[in-house]
Amino acid sequence: MARRPRLTPARTAIVATAIAAVTSTVCVGLGAAPAAADSLAGVKADIASAQHRLAELDAQAEAAAERYNAARIKLAADQRAVAVAQSRLDRAQKVLGGLQKSIEGFVVAAYQGGSLDSTFGLTEESPEAFLAKVSTMEAVSNSQSQVLARLAAAQREQEQAQADARAAFAAQQKATAQMKADRARVLSAAHEEQQILGRLRTREATLIRQARERAERLAAQRAAAALAARQAAAAAAAAALVVQPVSPPVVTGSGGASVAVQWAYRELGKPYVWGAAGPDSFDCSGLTQYVWGKAGVYLDHYTGSQWNEGRHVSQAELQPGDLVFFGSDLHHVGLYIGNGNMIEAPHTGADVRVSPYLRSDYAGAVRPGG
Repeated sequence: MARRPRLTPARTAIVATAIAAVTSTVCVGLGAAPAAADSLAGVKADIASAQHRLAELDAQAEAAAERYNAARIKLAADQRAVAVAQSRLDRAQKVLGGLQKSIEGFVVAAYQGGSLDSTFGLTEESPEAFLAKVSTMEAVSNSQSQVLARLAAAQREQEQAQADARAAFAAQQKATAQMKADRARVLSAAHEEQQILGRLRTREATLIRQARERAERLAAQRAAAALAARQAAAAAAAAALVVQPVSPPVVTGSGGASVAVQWAYRELGKPYVWGAAGPDSFDCSGLTQYVWGKAGVYLDHYTGSQWNEGRHVSQAELQPGDLVFFGSDLHHVGLYIGNGNMIEAPHTGADVRVSPYLRSDYAGAVRPGG
């Protein structure tokens, strides 16, 4: 199915200009200015409101996707903690088993009546032999005390290892539940976003159709000058819907940045999919991770980590290849390409594209590897 053009602010302005020109012509010819103007103003207000809500949903979806990326990292750490705790538990259980066998030997000897005095025959020996056996008895007693102490220590180690394993497993379950909740929020926001996009596109098509219908109704009543004005307005509206191809510029700077920017241009037009890191689809941090990976620089698949994976630079220092971040929670990141533009994977329902980087929620920039 062919992709319909997105209603951007620039296109909205051009289409509105064309409609206003046609409406002005209708007002002159039929004296219907008040009703037409009121209708156009109401539609433009609705579009502005819907676009504002759409931007909010984009931010929410991106933030939820990045929480999902963070949860995956934490889940992996919790799984490692479970493995470590289980290993400690296994070792403690082996030590405990060996010590219990030693204790069982003493218990069996006592049960069978093998007391130390009868065992060593203390009544009929010379003083030297007696002292030697007493020394042996003391050694056995000390050995028993040591075994009992080691047994107690092993039991404490076992109990601590079990507690650690339970805590790590609980943390893992909590992270998994949070990840599922984030996924549900992302899907819900994306669904609502798609509904708003559909209403915007329908409204855009209605505005253009109405403008053309007015022009057709007035074609027989207007002079050649008015007809030329309507044609110019229609041409301007059509030009707003033409998507101009983007070709990569010659990128200067470090070799890594040049490679990252060139790869970013190759990904233009690929769809946004939350949690994706290429090669066929991306979310915002997945795209920057992928293109810098082609330059041999590893970045984590999470905006919160990428914020700390390089040197922070000011706007005056920006160079192609720098990462530009947005939102107080760093929910979005793009790759700066120069001339005030960036390449980004924007949000659900949109493709990787070139956009102006300077937005009201701009948070800062990072230069990977440098």
